[in-house]
Amino acid sequence: MSAVAAAGHLLACIVLTGMAIMGVFGFLFPALDLFNHVQPVLFFGLIALLVTAPLFVRRQMVRSLALAVAATGLVASSAIYVPEFVAGLMPRETPPDAARIYTLMTFNVFGRNEEPESIVANVAAENPDILALQEYSPYVRNVIHPLLTELYPHFQYCAGGQRAFVGLYSKLPFEPLDVDACSSSIINTDRTARIMVRFETETGPDFSLATTHNDWPAPITRQVEQFATLRDSLASVAPPVILVGDFNSTPWSYALRNFVTEAGLVRHTHNLPTFPTLWYYLGGWRSTMPLLPIDHVMTRGAIAIHSLVTGEPSGSDHLPIIVRFSVSE
Repeated sequence: MSAVAAAGHLLACIVLTGMAIMGVFGFLFPALDLFNHVQPVLFFGLIALLVTAPLFVRRQMVRSLALAVAATGLVASSAIYVPEFVAGLMPRETPPDAARIYTLMTFNVFGRNEEPESIVANVAAENPDILALQEYSPYVRNVIHPLLTELYPHFQYCAGGQRAFVGLYSKLPFEPLDVDACSSSIINTDRTARIMVRFETETGPDFSLATTHNDWPAPITRQVEQFATLRDSLASVAPPVILVGDFNSTPWSYALRNFVTEAGLVRHTHNLPTFPTLWYYLGGWRSTMPLLPIDHVMTRGAIAIHSLVTGEPSGSDHLPIIVRFSVSE
């Protein structure tokens, strides 16, 4: 039994270390970037393997090998994981005394949400000025749209493929931008959509907002194309602009980092897990602890983020993000 345990432990060290090292080289080979989406598993898994090596590996030579392999993997994973973790500890900017503070909620509500009414209760409790929704399926929309319009007189939503179901509700009037990117037709077959609007306020500077929902990172070429399309669309939007949504990409991914750099954005969601809060097993959806930060908030221009926290899931497999921000001249 001890030999089997030792072999299994060494194999786990080799597998996780291999994944961590390949992730580091994701900037050279995009396929390897997929491993960066599971960096928390690699980082904490390798720590666990280092700690448990004396328990499972009795032979000194094999134990030394397992420790050396796991330590190498931990160094590789740390190079990707630790900077993001540290960035998440940095304090937010304090708002000026006279600044108008806006509250925004961005939320993937889950197209198969079994308790959609709780979404409205969650929104009413947070009372955001602006509400951006992803995976806003016709089923969910038919239930909550009449309730949301009682709270928000201004709205827009898109239809198409599963990732194209996005919506925007606001207490503030807005002017739609890039209307071709948001179809309300049920026969639209676009896989994704984006809502881009301009807010003209009487109490502060104007600003723009965009929300979208990307596909999963595999196949790689599909998400790369979606990032490129979004980057090019944002280039025509006058700053300041705030971009929110479900990007299906973690902050350790080179693909996401490259998009942020190329689009001239600043990402404010650091090490903020939002998915999955539900997992399907034993015949039903059951609660679990979120592990992956794939919902993000980014800005370009004179927008300051003062707080950024997660909210209640409300029947979704994601946590919403609640943001308080101000806009300066």
